Amino acid sequence: MLFRIVAAAFAALYLSTLGVAGAQSDPASSATSSNGPMERAVDQLFTRWAEPNSPGAVIAVLQGGKIIYSQGYGAANLEYGVPNTPSTVFHLASVSKQFTAFAIYLLAHEGKLSLDDDVRKYVPRLHDFGKLITIRQLLHHTSGVRDQWNLLALTGWRLDDEITDDDVAHLLFQQTELNFAPGDQFLYSNSGYTLLAMVVKQVSGQTLPEFAKERIFEPLGMSHTHFQDKYGMIVKDRAYSYGRQPDGKYQYIALTYSTVGPSSLFSTVGDLARWDENFYTGEVGGLTLLAEMQQRGKLNNGKDINYASGLSIGKYRGLRTVEHAGGDAAYRTNILRFPDQHFSVVVLANAGDLNPRALSFRIADIYLKELLKPAPDKPALDDKPEVTIDPKILDAYVGDYELRPGFIISISKDNDHLVTRATGQPSFPMYAVSNTAFRLRVVPAEIVFDEVAQGGTAQSAVLHQNGANLSLKRITISKPAADRLKAYEGHYYSAELGVIYDVFIREDVLMVHYPRRDLDLRPVGADAFTTGFPIGNLKFACADDGKCNAMLIDDGRVKQLRFDKTSLDPIGSRSSQ
Repeated sequence: MLFRIVAAAFAALYLSTLGVAGAQSDPASSATSSNGPMERAVDQLFTRWAEPNSPGAVIAVLQGGKIIYSQGYGAANLEYGVPNTPSTVFHLASVSKQFTAFAIYLLAHEGKLSLDDDVRKYVPRLHDFGKLITIRQLLHHTSGVRDQWNLLALTGWRLDDEITDDDVAHLLFQQTELNFAPGDQFLYSNSGYTLLAMVVKQVSGQTLPEFAKERIFEPLGMSHTHFQDKYGMIVKDRAYSYGRQPDGKYQYIALTYSTVGPSSLFSTVGDLARWDENFYTGEVGGLTLLAEMQQRGKLNNGKDINYASGLSIGKYRGLRTVEHAGGDAAYRTNILRFPDQHFSVVVLANAGDLNPRALSFRIADIYLKELLKPAPDKPALDDKPEVTIDPKILDAYVGDYELRPGFIISISKDNDHLVTRATGQPSFPMYAVSNTAFRLRVVPAEIVFDEVAQGGTAQSAVLHQNGANLSLKRITISKPAADRLKAYEGHYYSAELGVIYDVFIREDVLMVHYPRRDLDLRPVGADAFTTGFPIGNLKFACADDGKCNAMLIDDGRVKQLRFDKTSLDPIGSRSSQ
């Protein structure tokens, strides 16, 4: 999603019950259809997605072990007009990780593994990187293992291809380098949770779906929850995912994962209420296990991170929070817990333009109003209509703007509108809301350019997204000389991916062909270029004599992936056509 780097009143009747234990045995059965002022305020947050011709969401507000409000908005299936309801089943994306982590902790508490074991004890096919990678580091995203989805995309896979556990394993076992030394940094990696699913299978003798069903879902009465390791499985009452397109219309976005661990859990808000309540009762696993699972990770330098085992630990307006969000295809999910108040919010969505994390906190603002500290002032992107402006005005804004070193937002003009592209991401059209302010439809983001004199060009702008105001400065990027561009041309092979990239010049523009398509390379520094997903940033390794024999790719979750120049001429390369 564009600009991914932008990294978030209880009435007296309810106040008296906050923090009180003693939950209902069946939290899902206590959902209410009341429509008081707080419920109406929640409904207003979802007005945009509450139409029958729009995908939407299902929410549940949990307090004291009960669902005090649950509601569905929009359609679970646009083709057949099936509405979202509290019984609708959603793909949870990365919310799945806490369940995989819980399975690992169950095995650890039974003495069948240690969190400080070398993962290669259980997954010996993983390359010996010469450094110990522990199960604990996989849980905390501090292992340095490269992310599987980025690796697959770099190899030429589309994320709507069927992707199996074997496909992912094959690619992970080919890796011979890490992003960093284990324990040195935190960097989110889905691969770690795929490896954890392998550990569960090796230790328990059951696949993760089998283990989770027997040891987690059935004991908690989560009868509508399962890990899906085959994308074609029939799931009754399933919501399908729909992404909002640049023209404002929704399109079905297929999800064909047949792999489990980091994702692929399906559930309902009612079942997740049971899961949430287990963090208070310890009915399954015990309270000691659950407390350990919520301990923040630690780096080699002793610094604590804000991530535990499939859970983010933080504070919001003075109150402790435990949460995790997820997003695959156009599914968007979040579970937000305020443990000291015994209060949680679950948001499960099938609309790609809905931000469940932001909406979870806005729901908490409504119910916990009297307990929250004052919120810092943050500008909100209130709805504004599109306006028509003179296309000549747009010329002043065309150019490259630096958000941070190596991250460029490029603005171009297409007839009567602007188009924006951020480093490593696709291009998206923008629409004007004033002569200086422009918005995207795919995400809630706005760029406001500074005022310019007639005939001048804007030198700066501000990106507004997620309550942040980020400065953009115009930069001039020098194009390398023709002979330097020529030195970059050639075929480059990655043994870790098993693919060849072709670098070539087309109409004086340096291009790279990877197994799916051609991408233009825009210079951002000495021998350094940026381009669209999945490559991101690319830097050539060149000797003093001007010969360039390798290139390194950094796309965020994959760092310093090396490609060596080769004499091989792959079928489909530019020189073989």
